[in-house]
Formats: sequence, structure tokens, C-alpha cells
Amino acid sequence: MKKLIATLAVLMVFSMAATNVEAKRFGVKGGVNVTDLNFENGRTPGALGYQLGLSWQYDLPLGFSIQPDILYHVKATKFEQIESQLGLGYVEVPVNVQWGLRFANKNIRVFAQASPFVGYAIAQTGNETGNSIFGEYKDLADKIGIETDKWEGINRFSYGAGIGAGVQFGILQLTAQYNWNFGNLLDLKDTDWETIKGQFNEANHSGYTISLGILF
Repeated sequence: MKKLIATLAVLMVFSMAATNVEAKRFGVKGGVNVTDLNFENGRTPGALGYQLGLSWQYDLPLGFSIQPDILYHVKATKFEQIESQLGLGYVEVPVNVQWGLRFANKNIRVFAQASPFVGYAIAQTGNETGNSIFGEYKDLADKIGIETDKWEGINRFSYGAGIGAGVQFGILQLTAQYNWNFGNLLDLKDTDWETIKGQFNEANHSGYTISLGILF
């Protein structure tokens, strides 16, 4: 809860700061990510996902800038034990706080960035047997007449932060960073999936993202 409050506070402060400066650039942003699922007893293999959305860039004094995004961000995870893959599609709002130096008459900028974010899962992809992390179990339940919810056991709200670096050439911006989701992705205490309770305690996504933005 403390991490959630801190993340929301940072988002609020920098969003308020952005309203006091002139918007310099607006554009589109897309990228790919490799994400794994960290949990109490280990981690899953990394899986490929993607992000796509809109971006705004505001210039601040002393080399700082702030760049909030609105993204559709798919984070995927492989589960080799049940030959399954979970992909969650989030509506995600990161606020990228950047600091850097400009070169070549300010046409080139090299920067570091920190990116607190919040998101909400709206879609599941990547599982051929039920479109959910527990698809195999749910299919069996459906066959014997037990109703199931594909979101059962999944926390749809997410929050976290990323740290990375980038370079901007005129209207093109390339960034690379590592992202951590805080809190727990799964909440199995009230579910019936006894065979997997305890195996994914404190589980959540983390991984690398590479993004390209076009800012006009």
C-alpha cells in the first residue's frame, strides 16, 4: 500500500507540474518488451509483448522534461509446466521524468528517465484453452457445469516504475528501460485452484522495454 501511495503521489505531482508549462511536442509511441513473472519460488521464461499509444512532451528548466504517455501495453508470460502463455493487455499511463543534455544545436538529446506508472488490465491474450492463465483448469470446470470467471485470481489494477535511458534525434526518440510492477499480479486466496496456490506467491511482471516515439 505504501508503494501504491508513493507512486500515485509522484504521478500527481508531475502531472500538476506539466500543466504549468507549454506543451512542446505530441506524437505516437510504440515498442516491444520481454517480460517474465517473478514469484516466491523463481521466475518464468521471458515472453515477447508490445506497447502502442500516444505521448506528450513538456520541457522544464535545468535540462528536465516530462513526458506522460497513454499506452495499450501487452505483458506476456510463459508457463512451461502447463504449456500455456498469459498475455495481459493493460491501458497504462506512465509519466516519464527525463533529464539530459542537448547537442548539435539542440537537435540531439541524450537523457536518463524514471517512469512511475499505473494501469488496468482490459484483455487477455496468448492462451489457446480458455484465454486465461488458468484456462486448462477452467475448461475442465466448464465441462462439468461449474461457472468460471476468466479474471478470477488476477489483480487487474497495476502500478510500478521503470528506469532507463534514451536518445532523441529531432522528432525521433528511442528509449530502453527496465520496468518493475509492484504489488501482486495474482490473488489466489479466494479461488478454488488448490493445485497452484502457493506456487505464485508475490508474483508480478518485470522486464525490458524498447520504444520508438515520433514527436512533432
